[in-house]
Amino acid sequence: MKFQFSIVWLLSYISIASVSAAMVTPALPYIQSQFFLNSGEVEWVVSAFLIGYVLGQLIYGPLANAHGRLKALRLGLKINIFGLIVCLMSSVFASYSLLVLGRFITGLGAAAGLACTFMLINEWLPEESRKTAMAYSTLSFAIGIGLAVMVGGVVSEYWHWQGCFLLLMLQGIFMLWGTRVFRETLIQPKPIQVRTLFHDYIKALSSLKLVVFSMVVGMCSSVAYCFSAAGPQIAHDYLHLSVANYGYWNGLNIVGMLLGGLFSRELLERFSTYTVIGIGFLGSVIGLFSLVGMWQAGSHSVGWFFITVTILYVFDSCFFAAGAHKASNALLDKASASSMMSFINMSFATLNVVVMGYLSPDPLVAFISILTCLFLLMLAVLVCSFRSLRA
Repeated sequence: MKFQFSIVWLLSYISIASVSAAMVTPALPYIQSQFFLNSGEVEWVVSAFLIGYVLGQLIYGPLANAHGRLKALRLGLKINIFGLIVCLMSSVFASYSLLVLGRFITGLGAAAGLACTFMLINEWLPEESRKTAMAYSTLSFAIGIGLAVMVGGVVSEYWHWQGCFLLLMLQGIFMLWGTRVFRETLIQPKPIQVRTLFHDYIKALSSLKLVVFSMVVGMCSSVAYCFSAAGPQIAHDYLHLSVANYGYWNGLNIVGMLLGGLFSRELLERFSTYTVIGIGFLGSVIGLFSLVGMWQAGSHSVGWFFITVTILYVFDSCFFAAGAHKASNALLDKASASSMMSFINMSFATLNVVVMGYLSPDPLVAFISILTCLFLLMLAVLVCSFRSLRA
């Protein structure tokens, strides 16, 4: 029973960054209004966080190899808390630049959650439990992101956007204290040497299996983070929802992620990884067609929009579960594999969020456009890589 609780608690660290990114998104219209920003500028609240998050993936692998998985995780959590303090200071000094800087620092620290957790999953859990843990990791995202958006909506509506950062700081302190549950898995420390580090990352990038399946994970992350950036604007401009109601409607996304986690676990037990990815791709395309239909019909249906996004979350879970299991086990060096997987994953997601902000001033059109480009690109990558890997 104690071991099962430890697994559940370990999986909660995967979603630290996602919670930090998602909780603030309902407040984007308020931040936009307070700092007199346009829709492309306010999305840097999300983009700056993701850029820090991406760079952090390359930091914690070497730190974890040199000083231990838990020390690296704790360092990241402390940086995360410092970044949240900077975000709160931006309100005091009425500086949007300071807010963006704080988000960057927060992302840099929160990156430890994803990178170090995958290392602990692959080294601490028995081999037969790892695939299940990867599938259930989507449940951590579901509960974490879903509750973060709901709570963020209510807090932003009644206690202003600064309250979101206060809650995130309390969460960060609590998660830092909770690392006492785990034991260190590093057996032989590996000193940080720039030349060796460069060699390890080049070796990781030379693995076609790692790169391809990391991009598959990035497919899931891209949909989630692009929705996090565009969703509040779509809700405000198209659906005419209040910030709190937007948070409540996101409860459907929790259902989608929960079902997706259970669904992907069952599929991984029964079918090959490529079959699971194929099912996820077909389901996601159905969701995309539904969004296009809503746009063409000029519909402002709240139910239509959120049910469609729920469908996307259900099938995107297949990308995360299948891709993460394959990519994080592509190399014997689990730290390098996990770090590079997370780096490629989040670089892909960050690039899509930044590009989406400049595709169209219409948030729904921008969201549909980036999903279309994303799915076409992934189809080409998967077809080419399948032939190469089979060869």
